[in-house]
Amino acid sequence: MKVYFDTEFTDLLGIETDIKLISAGFVTERGQELYFELTDNYEIKECSNFVHEAVLPHLDEAKYGVKIAVAAKQLKNWLQNLGEPVQLASDAPSYDFPLIYELLVKHDNWPESLNKKPLNVNNYSTAGRIENYFEYQPLAIRHHALWDARALAAAAKGVIGD
Repeated sequence: MKVYFDTEFTDLLGIETDIKLISAGFVTERGQELYFELTDNYEIKECSNFVHEAVLPHLDEAKYGVKIAVAAKQLKNWLQNLGEPVQLASDAPSYDFPLIYELLVKHDNWPESLNKKPLNVNNYSTAGRIENYFEYQPLAIRHHALWDARALAAAAKGVIGD
């Protein structure tokens, strides 16, 4: 099963500090979802100007905030409970996957069902469909990990073959 995912993190380039995970959203091919925001993995001062403007204002830690160890356990359990082999799919796997890999491995929570190689679903058709998703979903928020994962899942329908 493909699970489309997106992450938000402190800085795209990681020049001044290491890139740190802020939030992650996951959407299965069947529409099941998981989303969390980390409360203990980064400091506001580590975030780029872009993150301050486009990501942080849309977080709701009171509702979605968890400690990093809890997030790792939640993700492992959620992926295992899907009941079949899973491959994570991203339109930016070189950014997104290392953060999820580190989250799971660092906390010794790698699920047996999870393929260790992500699927890259970045292509012209997918990019255009993502733009269409945001155009026709008035409540959708760009640069919010769950909304971006939803957009990616919607864009990938019918584009990616098995």
